[in-house]
Amino acid sequence: MLKVDLVKKAMDFILYILSILILVIIIFYLVKLVWELKDVVVHFPPSNETMSKSVEEVLNLFVLIEFFRGAMSYFDFERIKLSYITDAALVFVLREVMISTFYHRLEYKMAIAYSVVMIVIIAIRTLTILYTPDREKRVRKE
Repeated sequence: MLKVDLVKKAMDFILYILSILILVIIIFYLVKLVWELKDVVVHFPPSNETMSKSVEEVLNLFVLIEFFRGAMSYFDFERIKLSYITDAALVFVLREVMISTFYHRLEYKMAIAYSVVMIVIIAIRTLTILYTPDREKRVRKE
């Protein structure tokens, strides 16, 4: 029992430090993004390269936020919820599709591959909604 408590405390500590690191990275990334967007506003209309870089940075920020939500879910539920992992994966794949499309480098084979990956992730996400442990507990109580 003592070993289990020690391991749980160690895991909580590690995830706490990881959450702080992710939050610090998000804050620095946000500051960097605002600094780069200043260039877009000052040199209006921006060049294609500046605009492309800005769009890519905003999409990267969304991916970091999803990873942070996943890490924070551990503290709320004492487990890492699969729904947060699938959300982060879906945001990451959508980011890749948007960047490839924005740079006009999305070939049809990659578009099909991204589509298949997104369908699988959406199917997993749907299953996490239908078969969540919290829902199973509510059904048994009724």
